Amino acid sequence: MAFNYNHATLIGRLTRDPETKKISDTVNKTYFTLAINRGYRKADENQDTDFIPVSLWGKSAELAYLLLKKGMPILVTGRIQNRVYEKNEVVRSVAELVGEQFQILERKAQVELGLVDQFAETTA
Repeated sequence: MAFNYNHATLIGRLTRDPETKKISDTVNKTYFTLAINRGYRKADENQDTDFIPVSLWGKSAELAYLLLKKGMPILVTGRIQNRVYEKNEVVRSVAELVGEQFQILERKAQVELGLVDQFAETTA
């Protein structure tokens, strides 16, 4: 019996504007890095930050490239994937989040992008 489940949800801020790469005529890949503060502070009051590479494919990739900007807080769900590649005759390994969905968490950005109505009433 196998007990395997690969699901991750991350919340962080983009370290720079997303970049995109056209893989084929119908497939795009958009990638960026999320900065995520750890939940504790060191004795010197500094907070450690993790930098997690994220890639999105297909329609999500297209939307992310159009909507996301450096510094935006977002939530991304997907799976963790290890990737091995060779660069300058050195084999490297990277763990990244392959995102399936994302959500912009800053209301100001949502309004500016026209994703929500600025005057919409919230219901309790």
